[in-house]
Amino acid sequence: MRGKAIFKIAVDIGMTAALLAMAGSMVSGIILSRYVFSFLPIQGGRSFARNLHMVSAYWGLVVLSLHLGIHWGMMVGMAKKLVKKPMLRLRQLLRGIACLIAGYGIYAFLKREIGSYMLLKSHFVFFDFEEPLAFFLMDYIAVMGLFVWMGHYIFQFIWKKWNKKS
Repeated sequence: MRGKAIFKIAVDIGMTAALLAMAGSMVSGIILSRYVFSFLPIQGGRSFARNLHMVSAYWGLVVLSLHLGIHWGMMVGMAKKLVKKPMLRLRQLLRGIACLIAGYGIYAFLKREIGSYMLLKSHFVFFDFEEPLAFFLMDYIAVMGLFVWMGHYIFQFIWKKWNKKS
């Protein structure tokens, strides 16, 4: 199988995973809702819905961040149009910041035990209500940044391989 075909299959699998994550979040949200969908005759299933909601949310974060990373080049292209004369130092600085965010994203991914939630090794997410909201958001944004970074550079690597063979 050629590289482009493999990549297209990987994208299809990724988009299917994103669709499943969104559908899982919606279905579990409906089951867990006690007010908005109170008119529906839903009995039980809350334990299953909690697990589905957790898995869907975390996989959705990862898959959709990877997808954003694949399209990150378009965002960079639009930003380049705004800057008349791109500076090498600015580009290097921004890449360095991206690497720092991705590095911190690895730390936050491990610290927050996101992998265990994605694989349902833990059935309950612990929130420290003493922790400032800004730190919580910073960690999750860094994890998102990690997967955007990964998606971007994996795609760039694959794109360069294709163009060498063409």
